[in-house]
Amino acid sequence: MSPVHRRRLLPVTALCVLLAAGSPPVLAEPLADALAAGRVGERPDGLIGAVTPDAGARALVERVNAERIARYRDIAERNGRPLAEVQALAGRRLTAGAADGQYVMDAAGRWQRR
Repeated sequence: MSPVHRRRLLPVTALCVLLAAGSPPVLAEPLADALAAGRVGERPDGLIGAVTPDAGARALVERVNAERIARYRDIAERNGRPLAEVQALAGRRLTAGAADGQYVMDAAGRWQRR
């Protein structure tokens, strides 16, 4: 990766880290609980997915993903980067940072427990 490319990605990387850590309080606890319980997991596209097919997990997925997409879109626009690139970067960080016992989706779309 060239130094110029790295410099362009640095603000995006920093913002993704902040965004991953800065979930609103209303969603933070239910999301943390659902991740710990294995009801939802992190996906490679920076979104979460329902591991179990219950309505509560699906509702949480919809709310969290709507917020994440809005944040990713804002980051992409401010940095002149494609939305998919911001999502992929966030996805790598979130899946790599998943706690032991939590689910992450692999590149083939299968849920794997860490």
